[in-house]
Amino acid sequence: MAGSGLKQGVRSALAKLMRPGVAPIEPKLDRVLDRLEAQPEEPIGAIWRGGREGHAILPDGSPALAATRRMKQELDYWIRASQNLDNEFESSMGKTFGRWQRIRLYELARCMGMEAGLEVGGPMRGEMEAWLAQQQAVEIGGGPWPCLAAGRFASAMVVDPLADGYRAEGLIAPEASGVTYLAAAGEAIPLAGESVDLVITDNCLDHVQDPARVAGEMARVLRPGGLLWLLVDVMDQADELHPHPMSEAKAAELLTAAGLEQRWGEVWDGHSHPRAKGQWRTLWEKPGE
Repeated sequence: MAGSGLKQGVRSALAKLMRPGVAPIEPKLDRVLDRLEAQPEEPIGAIWRGGREGHAILPDGSPALAATRRMKQELDYWIRASQNLDNEFESSMGKTFGRWQRIRLYELARCMGMEAGLEVGGPMRGEMEAWLAQQQAVEIGGGPWPCLAAGRFASAMVVDPLADGYRAEGLIAPEASGVTYLAAAGEAIPLAGESVDLVITDNCLDHVQDPARVAGEMARVLRPGGLLWLLVDVMDQADELHPHPMSEAKAAELLTAAGLEQRWGEVWDGHSHPRAKGQWRTLWEKPGE
């Protein structure tokens, strides 16, 4: 709950439990709740430092307690997944993610009409391979097995607040050896404006603190005519790791407000979150040359 909703919610709960003799504590309770409501939300831009036992810090170097709790859950997932401790994958995370990411590049090729000569889940060839080789590309929230590892680009960078944790735990896939990892939040991409040809983000927009700001940053770094390839789960329910559940309309509104124009999009049955209804795959362009 935020604002006066916090106070009202706590008071309503206590009203069911209070005996008349404890009523005098209400003024003190109000003062405590007023102080809680006055505390600002945690600043944006936290990044992880260290390995599994590390912590998140804010841009000024101070501890980020909420981000530490949230990011630790994310890092723990990747550590367990890398060892397939939960039997999530038929063989290994590396083989599974490798195929998934090649499929996502195939989907990108298909919606641009460059799928000739390609097999679903196979390596990039022909026109698509040549096109990728010309792209200065950046992936937002790419994780240790990013989509950029499935192809060869003119340059490839991953912006991820957990980058330091991936390195410390040895999680980054060998296939991503040519990818540069930048420890940064999507709300503050450390790249110059109009410096990127292609932005990719997969299962990330619903995880961030400020989706509108991330959309604005992706649009900012794209060159005129540059493309955004975005995949996001379609779902209604929020949780700590997914504070901003997305629908097609909500995500489209964010991207349109950022100045991008849609070229293609469709919802697939496949998705990452168990409560998602599907996943929206969509291609957007920054107007210009």
